[in-house]
Amino acid sequence: MLMATAGAGGEQQDSVRFDVKMLVRGVGDEQIDLSRFERPNIVSPGQYRVDVHVNGRWRGALAMDFRGSGPEGAQPCYTAELLRSVGIDMDKIGRNAAERSERTLGDVPVCDGLASYVPGAQVKFDMAEQTLSLTVPAYYLDSGNAGTYVDPAYWDRGITAARLGYTTNLYTQETNGQRRSRGYLSLSGVLNAGAWRLRHDGYASWSSRTGTTYQRGQLYAVTDLPAWRSQLLLGETSTDGRYFDAVSFRGVRLSSDERMLPDDRRGYVPTIRGTARSNAAVSVYQRGFLVYETTVAPGPFAIEDLGAASYGGDLTVRVTEADGQAWSFIVPFATAVDLLRPGETRYSVSVGQAMASGYRSSGQRVFEGVVRTGLSDLITGYGGLAFSDYYSSVLAGAALNTRLGAFSGDATVARAHLPGGRTSGSSYRVSYSKNLPNSGTNFSLLAYRYSTSGFVGLNEAIALRDAPHVGGYGDLGRLRNRLDTYINQDLGGNGSMYLNGSALQYWNRPGSALNYSVGYRSSLGRVSYALSLQRVHALSAGGLYTPNRGRSTVVTLNLSIPLGSGSSAAAPMFSSYTSHSNLSGTDSAVAVSGALGDTGRLNYSLSASRSSRADTSTASGNLDYRASAANVGASVSQGAGYRQAGLRAQGNVLAHAGGVTLSSSLGETVGLVRAPDAEDARVGMDRGSRVDGRGYGLAANLAPYRLNTVELDPADMADDVELLASSRSVAPRAGAVVLLDYPTRRARPVLVSVRQPDGGVLPFGAEVFDLASGESVGAVGQGSRIVMRVRDDQGEIRVQWGPDAAQRCRVGYRLPPRQGRQDGFDMLDAVCEPEPEPPPPAVGSPVAGLLP
Repeated sequence: MLMATAGAGGEQQDSVRFDVKMLVRGVGDEQIDLSRFERPNIVSPGQYRVDVHVNGRWRGALAMDFRGSGPEGAQPCYTAELLRSVGIDMDKIGRNAAERSERTLGDVPVCDGLASYVPGAQVKFDMAEQTLSLTVPAYYLDSGNAGTYVDPAYWDRGITAARLGYTTNLYTQETNGQRRSRGYLSLSGVLNAGAWRLRHDGYASWSSRTGTTYQRGQLYAVTDLPAWRSQLLLGETSTDGRYFDAVSFRGVRLSSDERMLPDDRRGYVPTIRGTARSNAAVSVYQRGFLVYETTVAPGPFAIEDLGAASYGGDLTVRVTEADGQAWSFIVPFATAVDLLRPGETRYSVSVGQAMASGYRSSGQRVFEGVVRTGLSDLITGYGGLAFSDYYSSVLAGAALNTRLGAFSGDATVARAHLPGGRTSGSSYRVSYSKNLPNSGTNFSLLAYRYSTSGFVGLNEAIALRDAPHVGGYGDLGRLRNRLDTYINQDLGGNGSMYLNGSALQYWNRPGSALNYSVGYRSSLGRVSYALSLQRVHALSAGGLYTPNRGRSTVVTLNLSIPLGSGSSAAAPMFSSYTSHSNLSGTDSAVAVSGALGDTGRLNYSLSASRSSRADTSTASGNLDYRASAANVGASVSQGAGYRQAGLRAQGNVLAHAGGVTLSSSLGETVGLVRAPDAEDARVGMDRGSRVDGRGYGLAANLAPYRLNTVELDPADMADDVELLASSRSVAPRAGAVVLLDYPTRRARPVLVSVRQPDGGVLPFGAEVFDLASGESVGAVGQGSRIVMRVRDDQGEIRVQWGPDAAQRCRVGYRLPPRQGRQDGFDMLDAVCEPEPEPPPPAVGSPVAGLLP
């Protein structure tokens, strides 16, 4: 095999030349012409829409001209603007070219080798995949286009579509002969039209005692403004809570979106950790709104995918055990110190009408504006204003970057006109944050706030004014001191620890509210263990949190031991936990969990627990199944004097021009895969997402404004379907539903053992054509076997290995009827008959006199 140069890119490209002496020839020592295999990617002149990759990363889908002719085919044409748009620094190239008196690219397309204009550049064009790959020295890349960042010109706003996400949970318990049932349904609907997304959230609750209630959530329309790197929102939402209290309002919000910048996305949502004594319902509230609910199995649990409504607002977690007992704890939720690079600015402006619980209008107008700007490498300044009809406040502060960590401090001065009179005061906050990658500290934050007795926050002032109109808001209290800490530390080896906590004191309440959770995880051989200490609070009769009521400290030890010698994730796992509370005594449980089947979609757990306080034992079971369309689960518990059962489901429905597609998860930004006939092809790395029977699938959780590459795995597809392209790249806008097309071809794979009439074999490499369409459908392989793909169940093919009539023959075929999905090849035996000579022209025809 010899190497040669060729290709559409005008650059070095591999081509092959076969040594026919090494090939078995047919009867008569036929010479075989294999030149058609020597030069791939011969491109005809024209315009092609191609995916451009630079140094292995997708940079956009462009309409490019290919011009010229010759043995190497047409060449791609470049302009300076085109190369600039895919992340090549043309200014730097122009300066270097001027110093060497070399030619440069301009606005006129140049269809020549790229290396003549970009030193060291290499080009490769894949005609089948419609992909143009450029390799450029890193020196000539625009630093702003590094990583997965994509030029805004290629952000895809997506197609028109509607989607509905749902989470439902049905929970029933019977205690001492009395049955209580409750249900929960969370709905999140989004309508995408052009660059706008209209969204509505709602929560329906049902109880056998109180009936059905529906809590309307947010309703808003949002679009992005790429030129401003911002999001514009119209409707019902909340302020971001970063520096002032988070307030729900109806109006307009314009805010910076850091996801549009080359920097990494910034944001933080805390992980909620706890330990359930039985199959328990876990409800999460933020600012009085129910934002999440699920059912957890006995033992430790962690909620890591919480989609909180804003940056601020503590999370109140309520755990309802199978026997009806309820307890709660608070997870502090605030953001870390924010530093910006010099010259960068972030802003947020919200204006509208404040809303009380249940999204009822409070009648009060509200305004909040915050701006942050990087003053230098060390200092970031920030400030803001917050107003309502009866409230005003101003904030000023700065963040400082030092070797010891990041510090910030700010002061807020506020005045309020409350029902009890006018009040004014100030609040001071100091924060510290440091990431220590060399020491294994992933994230830490220490924040302290002190407020004078007359200080009232924005949300508190609005609530106090509304309290007489909403049936009594209760004694909100005024915060005096607050200390927050978040630490996650890797201790080396297999050990790690975390500490999350807050301490609060109020001016008009005795005592303090101390919440914390500290834990240590490690392993010893095959045994993993975790020790945690948590402060929790019981709920009052009305379900409210009171600082000094029912305080409890819980110590928990968890052990996990894999069963068997296999390393599969589906292997059974034995686990146990023991917890002790100063209020409820000691609880312990053992469990066996694992997955069934090769795909691991069905997960199970069986457990037994015992409570020392009630001197009772409980047996529990859980099943969860993850399907492409939805995730479903069930749980049961049986104990002395009570029993419990639960059902849960989570899924999404996407309606689009091609129909309706179901998925277990979607996320904010979605890719709609369209691959006709590619049923059961796996979408991306998610084993649970597949192409359905209509040729559609869903790629969930795409990163907005970033490069996303979605691949299809054809391993489980029918054998009569070919993926002509298995990978697509896209940079979607936030919240978009982007269409990803994967062309396919449906043709039955056939293996034909064929001989010539005299028993001779056909020449290796002879090409096979379908007589009806004239297209090439296969070739002759070893042992005179034809490997081909045909679309029709019956027809005729031509085998040709030269230009003469004696160098071709025909084979008729008839395949058995299709029986649904085809796996494997159809097998046939046939004789290749000589192709008949065309009949002579009829007497009197115009060409008859031309015959010899």
